[in-house]
Amino acid sequence: MKASKTELDNFTKLLVGLIEQADNVEAICYALNRLTLTELEKVKTYFSGSGTRVVFIRQSEIIIGTFVSGMMIFIYNMYQTNFFMSTFLELLFVYCLLSIIRLFFARKPIHQHVKLAYNRAKFDRIVSLADIILNSRYEKELQNTVDKFASTDNLERKSQEAHFLENI
Repeated sequence: MKASKTELDNFTKLLVGLIEQADNVEAICYALNRLTLTELEKVKTYFSGSGTRVVFIRQSEIIIGTFVSGMMIFIYNMYQTNFFMSTFLELLFVYCLLSIIRLFFARKPIHQHVKLAYNRAKFDRIVSLADIILNSRYEKELQNTVDKFASTDNLERKSQEAHFLENI
């Protein structure tokens, strides 16, 4: 499905405006309520995305690091009599310690992750509000459809009753 350049530009402007207003809940609700149903679905789909949270990234690093360190201790105890293997494992241990120390001195990646988490929280706020608005609109459309079918059923029933009364 291809989209024209003007359509993409309008969608980009819409997204930038929503991101700028994401801190003010009332403004974002007002902006989302003004959108059509298809635009609202596009916005929700775009912001839902597949972004991961920083917590998950840090948790996976901790689990992987725990596994590697546990294996390193096991292999070191198993091959401590072998000079080359014990030397290699000690160097690997020193490298792990240096990488942890480097993480404390390098603040830039931490700030990037905090910024990413903050932006992801704003996107989640937009998605949750869009989801609430979409649910209410879907409920209204469903109610209108049910009312429409109920009115046609009533008309059919009345016409059948009139036909029955004519035959009597």
